[in-house]
Amino acid sequence: MKGVIFDVDGVIVDVRESYHYAIKHTAERFLGIEVSVEEVRHIKFSKGINNDYLATREVIRHFGKDANIEEIIEVFNEIYKKLRDKEKLILSKEFFLELKSKGYPLGILTGRPREDLEYTFNKFSLFDCFDFIVDDDTIPMEELRKPHPFALHFCIEGMSLDACVYVGDSRADWEMVEGYKKMYEKPVRYIHFGENISIEGIKTVKTPQELSLALQEALRLL
Repeated sequence: MKGVIFDVDGVIVDVRESYHYAIKHTAERFLGIEVSVEEVRHIKFSKGINNDYLATREVIRHFGKDANIEEIIEVFNEIYKKLRDKEKLILSKEFFLELKSKGYPLGILTGRPREDLEYTFNKFSLFDCFDFIVDDDTIPMEELRKPHPFALHFCIEGMSLDACVYVGDSRADWEMVEGYKKMYEKPVRYIHFGENISIEGIKTVKTPQELSLALQEALRLL
């Protein structure tokens, strides 16, 4: 059986006004200086950092300081909760229901903490679109969570798929799929979606319409 697995941030949900600003404001709290959100995005995406807590620490380190990750998490979560209602859907619920109507199981593989994912998916009524969900709290061993290839393997096996397409928006997503291909045998194709970063040699699709066509092609070729 073929299926499709989606990242969340930057693919399903526009987080430019939430997570990106939570990184910015958290870093500023520790640094005591203003940091541009453009610089935050450049550091996060150019370095392929999947986890936003770690991205925040990298921004702090970029400006010559450091901070305890537990303290970063506490401040970050406080700030993010004030920003999360600014999030908007990039892909509509109808987009997923149409895919499901064609018989494809749909999954989620995200680095979002479960609490954040549940808040957003409940807000947009998305849970009934997906057959299997792997968030940052699903896999007990932290080192095996996304973007480790095991996380993708865990999701594929949980969905009982023979092959799948993964839709991501970052270098970390692409590297996870490439790592999976070296460690596991089931066919996986990667689609790079959005405008956060381009990957040399990888085609980027930028609209839901382009993504729909790319998915049809990728699924046909699996």
